[in-house]
Amino acid sequence: MGLWIYEPKPSRHVPGTAKLYEEQATEESPARLTGLKHVSGKESNMLLVPQPSNSPNDPLNWPLWKRDLTLFILCLSTAVSAVLGPAIAPINAVLVKEFHTTYEVVATFSGWQFWPAGVAGLIGSAVGRIWGKRPVYLVSIILLFAGAIWNATATSANSFLGSRVLQGFGLGAFETIVPSTIGDMYFVHERGKRIAFYNLTFLGTVYFMPILGGYISTTHGWRSQFQIISAFLAPCVILIFFLVPESAYNRPTILNTDFASEDNMSELEESLEASGDAQAVRDAGEKESGIPSGTEPVVSGNSDSEEKRKTFTEDLRLYNGRFSDESFFKLLLAPLVLFLYPATIWSFLFQGSFITWGIAVSVILARLFAGPPTNFTPEQLGYMYCAPFIGALMAYFVGSFLSDSSVKWMARKNNNVYEPEFRILMVIPVAIFGLPGLYAYGYVAEAHMHWIIPSVLYGFLTFAVVMSCTATYTYILDAHRDISVEMLVSMLLLKNFFAFGSTYFIIDWVDAVGPAKVFYVMGAIQTAICGLSVFIYLFGKVQRDFMNRHNLLKWLGLYPISVNKHAVA
Repeated sequence: MGLWIYEPKPSRHVPGTAKLYEEQATEESPARLTGLKHVSGKESNMLLVPQPSNSPNDPLNWPLWKRDLTLFILCLSTAVSAVLGPAIAPINAVLVKEFHTTYEVVATFSGWQFWPAGVAGLIGSAVGRIWGKRPVYLVSIILLFAGAIWNATATSANSFLGSRVLQGFGLGAFETIVPSTIGDMYFVHERGKRIAFYNLTFLGTVYFMPILGGYISTTHGWRSQFQIISAFLAPCVILIFFLVPESAYNRPTILNTDFASEDNMSELEESLEASGDAQAVRDAGEKESGIPSGTEPVVSGNSDSEEKRKTFTEDLRLYNGRFSDESFFKLLLAPLVLFLYPATIWSFLFQGSFITWGIAVSVILARLFAGPPTNFTPEQLGYMYCAPFIGALMAYFVGSFLSDSSVKWMARKNNNVYEPEFRILMVIPVAIFGLPGLYAYGYVAEAHMHWIIPSVLYGFLTFAVVMSCTATYTYILDAHRDISVEMLVSMLLLKNFFAFGSTYFIIDWVDAVGPAKVFYVMGAIQTAICGLSVFIYLFGKVQRDFMNRHNLLKWLGLYPISVNKHAVA
C-alpha cells in the first residue's frame, strides 16, 4: 500500500498506474529502461507517459508551441462561448420586465442550455471518436455564433429561450472534448496546469462576464453584450479553422505505458532498441530541434520516422479518415453505461454539485438584491461577481502549482510510481474554502448584510468550483484515458441534467424556507461528498482494477475500438 492507497490482491498492474521516474543511472546500477523516451534536461530520469510514437504527426510529437497554441485557441473559444450563459445573471430583473414574464421563467434561461449541451456532448464524442474532433469544434463554434446573434435580436421569452437551446448544442463540445484533447497532446506530467488553465477560461469568464455585462447593459442596453460576444465569436470561427489541427491519433497500443504492465514496458524497450541506438538518436534529436530542454518530446528513429510531417494545408482538412471502426450508435450508448463507474459517480457528485450550487447563487442573486431593501441595478449586481472572479483566478494559480508538482513529489515518495488518485488530494483546498462559503452564504444573504460579504463568500465557492473541475478532469484523464471522452460525456450528462432540473425548484425552495436553510442543506450535501473523496482516494486503485477486470463496455460490446489498434511501434 503506497501513500495509503490500497493495492488490489493479488498484486497486478492496474491501468492508470505508471512508472514516472527511473533511478539515476550509475556504473553500478545502469538505468533499466534506457530505450524508452524521457523528459530532457534536469528531469531526464522522468519517463514520458504515454510514450510518443515515432510519427511526426503524433500530437505528442508536435512542437510545444504548436500544442500550446492549439490549446490556447480552444480555451479562448471556450471562454467566449462560456460567457453566453452568465451574461443574463445581472439582467434577470430587466428580462422579466422586457418580456413581461416571471423570475421563474427567466431562471429557465440559465437551465435550458444544459440539456442540449449534454446531448451535443454525447453526439460530439461519438463523431470525434470516429471522424475526429476538428469538425466537431467547427460546427460547435458556428452554432454558438448563430446563437449569440439570435440572443441579441430576440423579441419574446420563447425566442430568447430558443437561442439558449441553440447555444447549448454548440457549448457541449467545449465542455467535454477539450479536456480529452489535452489528453491527446500532453503527457501525464504536463496535463495538470493545462487542465487548470482550461478551467480558468471556462469557469473564470463565467464569473467575469456579469461584471462587464452589468456595466454594458446599464450603459448601452442588455442587447449590446450579446452583440459584443458575437463579434468575438466570429474570429474564433476563423482561428479554429486555420490553427486547430486534428488531435485524434491512433497510437500503437504498446506505447500507452499508463495502461501497460512492467512486462509490456520491457517489450516496448526491446522494440525501440532493435530499431537502433535510441539514446544516440535522442541526443541527435535534441541538438537538431534547437528546443530548450524540458518537456519537448524527442522522436526516435525507426521506420515510422520516414512518415512525412503534414503540411499546413493538410492540417486544414476537415476529414482525416476514420479513427475508429466502431458503430456510431454503439458509441452513443457507451457514456450511458459509464454512469455505473465509480469514477464517473464521484466526479459528478464532487464537481457537478459544486457547479450547481454556484448556479443556484447566480439564479437567486437578482431575486435577493435587485429588490428592496438594496434595489441594485444590473451594474451593481455585476460588481458582486468581482470576488468570484478573483476566486477563480486563485484556483487557477493554486491548481497549476499543486496539480503537477504535487503528483511528481508523491510519485517519488511512492517508489517513482504515479497513481491517478494523487489528483484527488486537491479536495483538501476545495473543502477548506468551499464548504465555509457554502454554509455562510445563505445566512448573510437572508440577513441582507453588506453586499461585499456574500460576494466574498461567493468567491470562496467559485474557488472550490474551479479546483473541483481540475481535480476531476485530471483524475479521469489519468485513470481512464482510453475512455476519457465517453466518461467526460457521462459526467456532463449527469451534471447538466441535475443543473437543468435545479433551476425549476431553487426559486420556489428559497421562497418557501429562505436562503439560509437552503444553503445549510447544500453545505451538508457537499460535506458528505468531500468525505466520500477520502474513500475514493483509499480504494481508487482497487476500483480501477475491478472495473478493468469486469469491463462493462467490453462485456456489452461497447468498448471503443480504434483503427489499427494492434499496430506495433
